[in-house]
Amino acid sequence: METPFLEYEESAHFKSISGVRAECSSCHLPENLAPKLVAKVDALRHVYGHLVGSLSTDEKYEESRLRMAERVWRTMEGNDSRECRSCHREEAFSFAQFDNHSAGLRMSKGLAEGKTCIDCHKGLVHKMPDRSSGYKKLLEQLLAESMDPDIQADKVYPLETVYSYSNKHGEVESRILAATKLTILANAGDWLKVRVDGWQQQDVDAMIYELQGKRIFAVALEKQARQKPVVHSTMLDPDTEQTWHKVSYETWVMSRGMVEEEAKLWNYGEKLHSASCGQCHMAIPAKNYLANQWIGVMKDMKRNVRHLSKEQYRFLRKYLQLNAKDVKGDDHS
Repeated sequence: METPFLEYEESAHFKSISGVRAECSSCHLPENLAPKLVAKVDALRHVYGHLVGSLSTDEKYEESRLRMAERVWRTMEGNDSRECRSCHREEAFSFAQFDNHSAGLRMSKGLAEGKTCIDCHKGLVHKMPDRSSGYKKLLEQLLAESMDPDIQADKVYPLETVYSYSNKHGEVESRILAATKLTILANAGDWLKVRVDGWQQQDVDAMIYELQGKRIFAVALEKQARQKPVVHSTMLDPDTEQTWHKVSYETWVMSRGMVEEEAKLWNYGEKLHSASCGQCHMAIPAKNYLANQWIGVMKDMKRNVRHLSKEQYRFLRKYLQLNAKDVKGDDHS
């Protein structure tokens, strides 16, 4: 307990202007009898961990920091930050007296929307873990799995941007962006003939979009391939008066770098979103914006996610767009 206790001594929960101190038990032991008994029983795993030396070195502690923090965060989300609220009463806040007026507005708005304390207030007492380790580890696993593929599915998704070719070993004719659904037409081991279904705007033949009217990039076509997409239907968008074509595009890609299970892809996207956008504030749910709005939001926040590679940035943007309010609806987070 030495490491967390030293961190606690440096926090405002230990020493503050008001002189009010929150003890370890204030946060880690519920007041009510039933939850307290549950916590006492759950504490037996800590005894076992101590006996087997799970956290016996600084290195072991740091390796487990993110896992332990996420467990506590999930518990606090589940009980509506019960222990926080035993001291911090919502009805007692004076938002007008906040040193930072915008912070007071954000907090009052968050509480009104049903947010809970831990949504925004992480790393207050104990050192914030490196949240990137979670999505980086998952990305490494997905990349490793995709390097020796034995594809059995009828659909795959590129984990990163891949080149497509006119035929096996032919010339490059497009770039297919990460998370684009590819329907397999022929499986030749190291090569796949695939079809992309999407939309093109009238007179914008260099790009295929995932959905009509939404700037969710699927395929960027080279000049020599811009006549290849087959038009299946045409419609006029009454809101924008733009003409859109529903198209399909067939091409060849290498089988490496593909993910067969869509759920794995979005699990990575969820961790990437939570870690990258949750360091400074609560990660804004994808449903809070329209798909096209996320382009501007991501551009504004680009300076704060400099740790992301270009591929990770593009993947995160597409993850948010494909889970946006006008794609998945208000009930999807």
